Amino acid sequence: MRCPYCGGLNHEQSVFCVNCGRDMRAAPPRQQQPPVRPVGNAPNPATQRSYPPAPVPTRPTNQPAPPAATRRQPVAGRTPEPIIPAAPPAPEAPGPFPPRTMSQFEALIASGAQAYTVIASDIGNGKRKVIRITYPACTHWQQAATLFKALKEQQDPQCNVIIIQGILSQRSETYDFNNGQLQFERDVRLGAQVSNRYMVETANGYEFGAVRFVLNE
Repeated sequence: MRCPYCGGLNHEQSVFCVNCGRDMRAAPPRQQQPPVRPVGNAPNPATQRSYPPAPVPTRPTNQPAPPAATRRQPVAGRTPEPIIPAAPPAPEAPGPFPPRTMSQFEALIASGAQAYTVIASDIGNGKRKVIRITYPACTHWQQAATLFKALKEQQDPQCNVIIIQGILSQRSETYDFNNGQLQFERDVRLGAQVSNRYMVETANGYEFGAVRFVLNE
């Protein structure tokens, strides 16, 4: 047998080693090998835990898929939110707009003139009359039709200049008008000709999409 201390060869019945003299009956404790350290960022298999895979939720095949969007149910004691209907599409002008002739301008009155209310009427120097009216918000061609209708109904032969200004009562702005303006000038001389002039501006005159045109009669 070999000595567990020095590795020397002895008889099978020997108690003490013939080389080192130690008692071979008490074998030295085995040295515990150091744990293997991982190289770099590799995980240590001795300390790494394994977790079972997360369960994947499944849906029965006979169950319908949930809808993409559901309507909120009313809560008890709370007033339901009002449903606001979509605004109707704006009506189309019955003819070309801006109009190129007085007959085309006249055609707008029958189709798009709105009911209006006179809120102010003043006569200034030089026979200049300013009339302010209010009527509902509408398209640009309807504004022109309403202003033209008001001019016909509020005409004053003693005034050379008549200005009709449209005002939206629910809006307050720094402009003189915000729902269109028509300026009528009587007996305007253009060279050797004398005619009446109609100058129309929609909205407040500066708003994006505002329309301006001039017609002579």
